[in-house]
Amino acid sequence: MKVLVIGSNGQLGADVVRVLIENKIDYFPATRKDVDITNPQAIRHLIDQQQPTVVINCAAFHDLSLCEQSPDIAMRVNRDAVRSLAEVCKQNSIKLMHISTDYVFDGSKEEGYTELDTPKPINIYGKSKLAGERAATEAHASTFIVRVQSLYGQTMPSGKQHNFVNLMLKLGSERDELKVDQCLMAPTWTYPLAKNLLELLKTDKYGTYHMSCKGRTSWYEFAKEIMTLSNTPTPVIPVSNDFFPRDFNRPENTYLIKGNLEEIGLNLMPSWKEALEGYLILKSSNQN
Repeated sequence: MKVLVIGSNGQLGADVVRVLIENKIDYFPATRKDVDITNPQAIRHLIDQQQPTVVINCAAFHDLSLCEQSPDIAMRVNRDAVRSLAEVCKQNSIKLMHISTDYVFDGSKEEGYTELDTPKPINIYGKSKLAGERAATEAHASTFIVRVQSLYGQTMPSGKQHNFVNLMLKLGSERDELKVDQCLMAPTWTYPLAKNLLELLKTDKYGTYHMSCKGRTSWYEFAKEIMTLSNTPTPVIPVSNDFFPRDFNRPENTYLIKGNLEEIGLNLMPSWKEALEGYLILKSSNQN
């Protein structure tokens, strides 16, 4: 197996590379410097050059505000580039794993979403990612679509200085209190996520999968647990989900129910509390 990781220097891509190294799997880490994914010829050239047997696409245009301002760019990166990638993978008999998002759902379902639920995105980012899912599966049958959510990892998200955990730790040391909304999800550490992705990739059970840490919580409860585990006394105050002004619509409950992973015995993710504890231990050890 040789794995081409597109978006290898992003938050998830960096941990995918880490897991491949740990498993002694041949790989090539592709960044924007290596390939412009909106250029079909550049994609074809990279695949011809590297000859992978698997492609994992972690690249996306994911700034929600910028997606609203530039829907054409969002569609070019999140839909058109994905279609081109899937077409080249099909022509070369290459497995494709494409990373998608919980934001393909509108957030109105109380219990959360299974893979059988009909997507209904309410912002440009979600619409472009759903279009990318459909483009990939229409172009190439040997495709895994993996919807993930609320990620944090050792590598910071592109365009941001902090992930949510690090931001709460920073603000907790600077402020008298933290105000956090109560949208529902499952915060997910990218390292165990990357390990679960690899286990799925070893199969030929193509299709759509939800993959996140186990257990539903809110951003407010997540922030409280961050303060507790880090022994930070700063109080966390719950606020309404519309407390902070935004220029995009945000779904209020996108908890992903992992029915398809359960069915094949590959729901290997830890609980969100276990993952947070592991992340904080690693973060502390790296600082010492």
